[in-house]
Amino acid sequence: MDNYKQKNSVPLTAADCFILALEKHDHHKGLSGNTCRYLLELEGELNVVDFKNKIKNNQALHYLASVSINRNRMFSLPRWESKEGNKIDVTVHEDDSFLPDLLINKKIPTENSPLFSFDIIRRPEGNTALIFSWNHLIMDSYGAVLFLKQLNESENRSGYISDDTKIKLNISTLKEAVKAMFFLAASSKKPTSGVSPEKRHPEVDQKIKVIRFTKEETIQIDLNAPKLGAKFGRSPFYIACSARAVKEILIQRKSTISNFWIPVPQNKRKKGAVGPLLGNHLSFLFYRLNSVVLESLEHAVKSINDQMVDQIRKGIPRAYDVLMHFLRRVPSSLYYQLIRGPQGAALSGFLFTIAEDHPEELLKFDGLNVLDALSFPPNIYPPGLTTAFMRFEGRLQIMVLYYKEVLSESEIIHLEKQLKFELINGKKFIE
Repeated sequence: MDNYKQKNSVPLTAADCFILALEKHDHHKGLSGNTCRYLLELEGELNVVDFKNKIKNNQALHYLASVSINRNRMFSLPRWESKEGNKIDVTVHEDDSFLPDLLINKKIPTENSPLFSFDIIRRPEGNTALIFSWNHLIMDSYGAVLFLKQLNESENRSGYISDDTKIKLNISTLKEAVKAMFFLAASSKKPTSGVSPEKRHPEVDQKIKVIRFTKEETIQIDLNAPKLGAKFGRSPFYIACSARAVKEILIQRKSTISNFWIPVPQNKRKKGAVGPLLGNHLSFLFYRLNSVVLESLEHAVKSINDQMVDQIRKGIPRAYDVLMHFLRRVPSSLYYQLIRGPQGAALSGFLFTIAEDHPEELLKFDGLNVLDALSFPPNIYPPGLTTAFMRFEGRLQIMVLYYKEVLSESEIIHLEKQLKFELINGKKFIE
């Protein structure tokens, strides 16, 4: 029997509890909260009746629809509790916009189950957009891609739930947790800079910008990354270009620029894993970039690469995992205050993530060719700006999520120009 059929109570992961604390961040009208989206552009018309039947017959999907968060008492471990009977929403829209504002600003709160839904947009030319929206708490973007693959294949696999991680509190693990605390305090210490305005807006309006690259441009970007010092993957190059573009916006605003502090999520699943889907299985690396380092693209890439190597060598990712594990029992409101720190500033200068590349196994959905795929992470406010990198059929694309109260249209245009130029050319953008 598959393991998702057997468990009616599942503890939240350490990363889940961190994200649950971020729900306390959400005090502004118009925020989409921790809602994520995955958009598939399909060639032709998706048969809605067949798609609803596919959902109806997927037992694992109904298990995911049944779970909600339960915390019996203060300092108890929050858990997913399964209760049958939640309806899975599939809404059909007739719209000629890429992604209607209604869906861009759609919010899936943790109080209501299921914590996901589907929207279908019928395009005027006869094509279809399928949007899977979910609260970040129920799964991360890697889990969402695995889930869509299994839904498309009409499979009810095991591996939806992971075994609860057991980390004993002893001298060794306590030392690791303390090491992580000291590292975070040093890494995130004030002053830090960001795009979020000092005066918070009570109501905000989210926008998105998709920056696309050709296969030829993507190949050139891949060549630039190691030339500039990104020795172990392209992410240091992506982060450096993103941070430099944000810095330029602050220069144009004549804002004081000090340090950027950027947490970057890392997928903890083994390569090729088909699960788990429920919950977030992430760790983090943390980067601190000062204004002087960001003056040079090469220096910025080298700094990020060196910080990554240093954190791995010192065991910071493992130590941070231990710390997050011990914090699972801390009430969310208190956890959030710990995240914010005593000065209550934004969590970071801006948010950055690398989404899972769209898999080759999902280039057809329900028999229709997938023309494009985009993964939109949540956009926490403040800071209210998120850059997400992913690939579709060998082409890099960047999803930029921002609130118009944070970035103006002229600033988002400049950010796009600078990002494209520096990624493709590997040198400083001069307008």
